[in-house]
Amino acid sequence: MSNVIEFSFMLETFFSLLKYVPVTLFLAIVSMLLASVLGLTCAVVLLRNLPGLRQLVRIYLLMGRAIPTMVMLYIVYFGLPVLLMAFTKETGIDTGYQHVPAMAFAILGLTLHTGAYLAEIFRAALLAVDKGQMEAALSIGMTWFEGFYRIVFRQAAVVAMPMVANQFLGLIKSTSIVFTITVIELLGGAKIASAEHYRYLETYLVVASMYWGMSLVFERLFLAAERKVGFFRKGASI
Repeated sequence: MSNVIEFSFMLETFFSLLKYVPVTLFLAIVSMLLASVLGLTCAVVLLRNLPGLRQLVRIYLLMGRAIPTMVMLYIVYFGLPVLLMAFTKETGIDTGYQHVPAMAFAILGLTLHTGAYLAEIFRAALLAVDKGQMEAALSIGMTWFEGFYRIVFRQAAVVAMPMVANQFLGLIKSTSIVFTITVIELLGGAKIASAEHYRYLETYLVVASMYWGMSLVFERLFLAAERKVGFFRKGASI
């Protein structure tokens, strides 16, 4: 077995790839935060039945869920600079599109793709909260935003948490495709290392264990967060 797999090389590769873990986590966390804001906003627009905006949101959700992540990434990476260049030519305003880092395009692409799924998750979670709770909040003098945050959102968060956790774990894995637009994260670093040493099996076994380790840590964190959010659920009800 030692002739097939070099464990010393695996250990060396593990430490050499650690420097790419923060890049992967940065991509996943920032994209998830932005996607959560985008998804929650879209969910509220759908539930509030805002004319005009609702139709735009539905188009975005349909496209966001239908287009593969890598295709979305390519559209953003190759398409956005073209739009910014055209805007600069038409208006004379320098958008600085030549200096936008690939990391920004990667985050935007992941955000747009993940936000479409989170919108449906948040919409279902908000619908799970009894409408009478908001009516009761308004009847005692709360504003819509106060009632939404203090009553509805806290209860919906408990419902949405497991599905949000699954989306985030999937997003960690989705960051592996950003190497195709020159952002070197964990899998990108592994591809470089394996090509240099021609030890593909050992390298990808190490990468698999690192992805598994990150997923395990965040799974535990989400379980703890779910329990903490659930603690306030009764207090959020009227």
